[in-house]
Amino acid sequence: MANLFYSGLMVSDQIDAKLAGALVLDGSNNEIAVKDGALVVLGDLVPDTTYVASGDFEYNAYKAKAPAAVTDEVCIVDYAGISGGEIRDNYYKMGVKLYGLEAPAGEIVRVRRLELHDKFWLGAGNFESTPTVGQFAELKASSFKHDPKAALTGGQYGVKILKEEDLTTGMESNGKKYLVEVVAL
Repeated sequence: MANLFYSGLMVSDQIDAKLAGALVLDGSNNEIAVKDGALVVLGDLVPDTTYVASGDFEYNAYKAKAPAAVTDEVCIVDYAGISGGEIRDNYYKMGVKLYGLEAPAGEIVRVRRLELHDKFWLGAGNFESTPTVGQFAELKASSFKHDPKAALTGGQYGVKILKEEDLTTGMESNGKKYLVEVVAL
């Protein structure tokens, strides 16, 4: 199951203040790799690595972790990386954003602050189990993934599954992708 995140129609496409950077950490505050489309909770600002002695912080980069509780305010990782590869000792990045991307540990990634009625695509790998069109998905404590549900629990973040399509690359199917809409925050 591939993970992916593609913006459909989101407030953060128009308002830059809805975008932020995040350094993803585990429960012991170790930097960890994170998959595209992961749900994260923003915490304190990240110390500035250039001017550490002055006590400054990156004004738009936050420490982020998996949600600790289902009522946490979440953002979604929109990893801006694209596929790359080495050719004759040179590393090249070419093409468009694909699927299955993972930001390496220690890399600050782009996150989108969510708004009601934002629409975006997620891969099957961004869900705890297979979602059903017409049903919902909510966040799950201690998980970066969406948790499919038949109905909304209420009082927490939730999306409605609007559409299912094949995730294709060229002539090959690589699983499913789902169009979702934020229906609760």
